[in-house]
Amino acid sequence: MQSMEITEALDSKIEKLIRDYERVKIENDSLIQELNELKNLNDELTRNNQDMLLRIDSAITLKKGNKSDSEIDFSY
Repeated sequence: MQSMEITEALDSKIEKLIRDYERVKIENDSLIQELNELKNLNDELTRNNQDMLLRIDSAITLKKGNKSDSEIDFSY
């Protein structure tokens, strides 16, 4: 009779561990998806920053091209 109680207790603990594992697995999958979304957003923002820096550089180059060397302001 005592071995039956031990078996039931072990079965109960195993079922709880399986439920906990499934819960943690779902949470992990959700966090992986969120991380991927954040990586994509970061990549997009990095590309936007690079584009903006290229535009600024182009604007400065054009501005310098419109001035003679003595008129160029290098204070930026």
